[in-house]
Amino acid sequence: MTLSNEILSSALERLEMPLPLSEVHGLCCGLLCSMPSSAAKRRWFTELLDAASLSADSVAGKAGELKTLDEWFAQTLSSLNDADLEFTPALPDDEVPVQVRTRALGDFCGGFTYGIGLALSQRGHKPLPADAREIIEDFQSIEAVDIDDSTAEESVFIELLEYVRVGVLLVLEELRPITPATQNQPS
Repeated sequence: MTLSNEILSSALERLEMPLPLSEVHGLCCGLLCSMPSSAAKRRWFTELLDAASLSADSVAGKAGELKTLDEWFAQTLSSLNDADLEFTPALPDDEVPVQVRTRALGDFCGGFTYGIGLALSQRGHKPLPADAREIIEDFQSIEAVDIDDSTAEESVFIELLEYVRVGVLLVLEELRPITPATQNQPS
């Protein structure tokens, strides 16, 4: 069962998370694109607990919310690795005004680039491949766009969303290519 935005938003609210849902998802995706999943998961939870200012003592009382986030992490990992390329950023539903969805897409891009930056800092700031660097720069531009009620258009949003969706998958491919050891061996 895929977790709904309402369930996820509610869990983040109960954790008193100061970050929007889309940014939290972007951070998760950025880490998963640039680190092994176990390391990405540890770092994601560390970042979230720090952002929510949760002490070790208060974490036990938030077990339900953390279990929900753990399920979300697993779903995100699965969607990034889906052979049908069905990954999509966590954004508000289509009924929400395009300005709000565009801002959420910018938040996703901000979280994603932050996650990539965290991973790169742990890898000694090795330079990104040229294609990945260009996508990250574009994501930074999307994050920085000032959304005005009169300028946001549905068609532009749809194009940006598709660019971001495919961009995430391309960065994943660039930073975590399949190695011979992980490919399926013929029977």
